[in-house]
Amino acid sequence: MKKRTQKLALAVLVIVVVIMNSCTEPPKDGRIILENDLSTLSSRVTYVNEVIEIDTSLQTGGLAKGGSDPVSLVLIAEVDPPSIDGQVLQATDIFIKSNKAYVSYNMIGEPYLGAVDIFDIKDEEDPELESSMLFTDSDVNGLTFKNNYLYLAMATNRDEFESPAVVEKVRIRNDALTDDTQTFDVPSWAATDVEVTGNHLFVTSGADSGHVTVIRLNNDEVVFSYPVEDARGVATDGDDVAVVAGTPARMVTFDYDSGEMLNDYALDGASINFSKSTIEIHRKKAVLALGDGGTQIVCLEDGSVIEQIDPPVVDDLDPSVTVTNAASTDSKTLYMSNGEAGIYIAYTRDKFNSRDCDVDDLEMIGQFRLDDLESVNAVKVDKKYLFVAGGLGGLKILEVTEEDDD
Repeated sequence: MKKRTQKLALAVLVIVVVIMNSCTEPPKDGRIILENDLSTLSSRVTYVNEVIEIDTSLQTGGLAKGGSDPVSLVLIAEVDPPSIDGQVLQATDIFIKSNKAYVSYNMIGEPYLGAVDIFDIKDEEDPELESSMLFTDSDVNGLTFKNNYLYLAMATNRDEFESPAVVEKVRIRNDALTDDTQTFDVPSWAATDVEVTGNHLFVTSGADSGHVTVIRLNNDEVVFSYPVEDARGVATDGDDVAVVAGTPARMVTFDYDSGEMLNDYALDGASINFSKSTIEIHRKKAVLALGDGGTQIVCLEDGSVIEQIDPPVVDDLDPSVTVTNAASTDSKTLYMSNGEAGIYIAYTRDKFNSRDCDVDDLEMIGQFRLDDLESVNAVKVDKKYLFVAGGLGGLKILEVTEEDDD
């Protein structure tokens, strides 16, 4: 976790007063670098069309039917990560909506550097990188999109803010990123994730003096700000809002319309400082990646753990590098990124977005690794695509075919 040499001002603790003053300014010379030339962007993309072999030795049940597994994967494209002055960035978050995929990047350690890519994914066999922007003064740790604006969870070295944690609002025009931006100050060392509901922007920040900040979208004013130590991720499905936090693990739920806190549930895991955790909501269930706590499926109604998949134990790999960094599902198949151990896959005959808190016979399918992925940091599945991001290995885009039991 990056920290400034001086301690945060006491004013950061009086957060409602501080963050209600957002800072709007034209970008400083050189802090934002835009690239919207398709021929230049295409040089970062290599099209592959390679079937991925899934190691099924983890299977313990009878999932395979007629010699076929419930899911098959084809590696469509590999995307080189962006770099700034020769310093290579790593992907941190992936957000998919309609026919677009948005990917954020940061820099491990110093200095503060970040980026955002936009992909057009309407052609399943030919995803196109169509816009990119670099930040020379900020990490980008998470992102979301609504109504022609990207909202970026960031950590910055810009001196005009009370703390390094900020949210930047970026205008999208004609499917391209622009330098029309607005920045909001939030407390702590880094904004870790951001999510839009119907009326509000939810921002998590941490680790020390972590908070969940709720901003009203129509006037950019702070509605609430709750102390949530080590707040790491936030998600919504249009009815519920939930936050995952760490050291130790917690799931905190909020009212979708008002933004008020509802429940605070204690969980196991996420005990490693300055680590990544993710959360997805699928109706009554939340899917959480909790580092050393593995993947946990939690009922939103009472905080009970429905299912838990521990991080893998791999010969010749220390357990510290096989923790669960992210987990994602959009139907019956669950993908878990387990650091240097790669991607692990589980399957249920029930859908994760069923109307109850049950998961029917969740079983492991198998696992796979991609050759140049040093450590898998982020994974996101949506309909026909699986996006996998890992270290300096860049971004991988896979086509998903899932067997339908209905």
